Amino acid sequence: MDLDQLREVIEIFESSSLSEMEIETKGTRFRLAKHKEEKSIIPEKKVLSPARGKETKEPGEKEIEERSLFYVRSPLVGTFYRASSPEEEPFIEVGDKVSVGQTLGIIEAMKVMNEITSEVVGTIKEISVESGHPVEYDQKLFLIGKD
Repeated sequence: MDLDQLREVIEIFESSSLSEMEIETKGTRFRLAKHKEEKSIIPEKKVLSPARGKETKEPGEKEIEERSLFYVRSPLVGTFYRASSPEEEPFIEVGDKVSVGQTLGIIEAMKVMNEITSEVVGTIKEISVESGHPVEYDQKLFLIGKD
């Protein structure tokens, strides 16, 4: 499959209602998957407003906590690395402050190194994958506490 054919397949996939697709041709296999947004329903605490006797809604504790946390997820299937080479120090450690666009790790896919960057300002709370391990599409890689 040449690059033009691949682009055509991707365009058709993006405009379709499919959420995943896997193609194998001439010994090469690739998988396309659309990002699924996670939505959780959190019960709201209802409070009577003393001034008007009206119900108002306050966010629950869990909702406040979820708003302050951000998961960085894998945008593709590949091998995850915490540093640019085995001899180098990891890009980040738990407890490090990160800014938008800062490199957090690398995923190697089809001999191409893809930088994983932060989308938020915050503090690294958790690193969910070991360096050198395979990752799946949409797998949680990092948990960032938003500042």
